[in-house]
Amino acid sequence: MNPITFLKKPEYFFRPSQALRRFCRLWHPPHPVETARLPWGLLVSVRIAENVGSDIFHYGIFDRIVPEAIWRLLDRGETGVDIGANIGQNSSVMAFRSGPSGHVIAFEPHPEVFKELEANSRQWPATLTKRLQLENVAIGAENGEAWLADGPEFQHNRGSASICAQTGTTKCMSEVRLRKLDDYFSELTTVGVCKIDVEGHELAVLQGAAQALSRKAIRDIIFEDFNPMPSPVARLLQNNGFSIHQMLAGWLKPSLAPMREGINCHKNFTYNYLATLASQRALDRFRAPGWRCLMGW
Repeated sequence: MNPITFLKKPEYFFRPSQALRRFCRLWHPPHPVETARLPWGLLVSVRIAENVGSDIFHYGIFDRIVPEAIWRLLDRGETGVDIGANIGQNSSVMAFRSGPSGHVIAFEPHPEVFKELEANSRQWPATLTKRLQLENVAIGAENGEAWLADGPEFQHNRGSASICAQTGTTKCMSEVRLRKLDDYFSELTTVGVCKIDVEGHELAVLQGAAQALSRKAIRDIIFEDFNPMPSPVARLLQNNGFSIHQMLAGWLKPSLAPMREGINCHKNFTYNYLATLASQRALDRFRAPGWRCLMGW
């Protein structure tokens, strides 16, 4: 492996064992499905031909700023919510960080991907999974049924499945259950961190969480948004008292920056945002150097 590549990749520099693991694999072509160990020690089975699985296999992690934000923001004993859980990387870091006294609710609507999420969770310690709640539903603005489209990139990006209209020209899967997030929260429920990655349907997810938002039950929301800012999602969150920060992935550490209006072009920007009711707390948590989730502390 080129030493310069090692130095350029935080995934290798802050976790040298991953660089060594990749070097050793140069003489052993991978199988279509491999088991990988995440930096915090939990195992996941991954598909090498698709983007999430390939990144986890080669770099040890996918989209590192999201699990890093979860790592820094979610405390022991808190509730984490993973909407668009895929095969479980971010659900696993929530379970690890919240610990045996925490609670994690993971939503994944795609039936095939959900089975892999279930299978991966069975590889994790029972002390972490006893309060892990897996839900094979889509989250939206209303309860009912929805159609889920795989899309042309599904085989290479199995997180690209999205809610669609049932038409004669759209290739959709069978119906999936659609539920409001509010239905999963009692009046006493508080959420430390909620991650939302639902391929453009984030607004509908938040509309279905109107009660939780109005009573300030969710402290931190990590969401992906490709729209110019302030987007409809950002406006809804601001109207509910949230401060919006851009999440930047520098080499040494992640950082938070004030939301910029318009189309973002910052070189370290990831199209991931943090909406928080505790802005100073979040800024303090992001101050320390290093990629904590890669180092495991």
